[in-house]
Amino acid sequence: MKTAFLFPGQGAQSPGMGSDLYLSYSRYRDTFDRCEAEAGLDLKSACFNGEGMDGSDVIQAAIYTHSVSTLRALEAEGVGADVFAGLSLGEYAALCAAGVFPDARGAHIVLRRGALMDGAVPPGTGGMLSVIGLTLEQVEPVIAAFGNVYLSNHLAETQLVLGGLLDELDLVKPLLDGAGARMTTMLAMKGPSHCPLLDDAAKQFGAELSGEALGRPSRTVYSNVLGAPYPADADVAALLCAQMNTRVRWHDCVEDMLGSGVTRFVEIGPGGVLTKMLKRRAGRDVSLYSVQDAASMEAFLHAYEGDRA
Repeated sequence: MKTAFLFPGQGAQSPGMGSDLYLSYSRYRDTFDRCEAEAGLDLKSACFNGEGMDGSDVIQAAIYTHSVSTLRALEAEGVGADVFAGLSLGEYAALCAAGVFPDARGAHIVLRRGALMDGAVPPGTGGMLSVIGLTLEQVEPVIAAFGNVYLSNHLAETQLVLGGLLDELDLVKPLLDGAGARMTTMLAMKGPSHCPLLDDAAKQFGAELSGEALGRPSRTVYSNVLGAPYPADADVAALLCAQMNTRVRWHDCVEDMLGSGVTRFVEIGPGGVLTKMLKRRAGRDVSLYSVQDAASMEAFLHAYEGDRA
């Protein structure tokens, strides 16, 4: 059975994430403590109590730390994967899983990433709009007339997210509703992401990544920018910078994984959002799991042992 580990992005966070895993699994605890020290933040208060989760820097460091710590706890139980993929921020956990950078260093990298993303546009001027029920081909002509509205995330065939300036997103929303969107919702984000409004932030991030010792993925990892696995000769830093200011092609990543024979998807981290999206796409021969707390960890390990028997 070909297995993919999936990692969620920003927006999946919730108070209490990881608190029971920290108490129950020593490998989770050890990884968490190292990431917390490298980030220089009180991530226990952030993850376990939801404190200080106001900026993308803290949120991204918290989600990454919880996801990678859960990954290491699973590996300590003898669970592995053939491929790795993450949505936006989650791509960093996927790259860490494939040895591109150490666990703790990743917490520092995403902390800086989040800070740069929050500072990309003046406060209160940018945001993101979720669009459900329209295809890419139906949305593109609607937003073409707007200079500061962009397709940021292509999540599924009829699930997309737009990034842009709020005054233009406010004008686009009723047009999409009129075009037949089932739901259009402004997301709780401080600003836009994955669009040209972050061009300067991407350049600054590139300068920061130039000082990092990034390796090559030791196993198959999917790039959000490519919608496909990282090539053997990929410039990892360049693709991570491009991820900040270009479209996330998650739909393409999922289709490629399914087409390559992945039949077991294990989402590692808070929320279970990726699993919910996959349920609408995957067939009956595909197994889906979300591991985000001690109960779901134990349930998955039981199912995993059953599959191996």
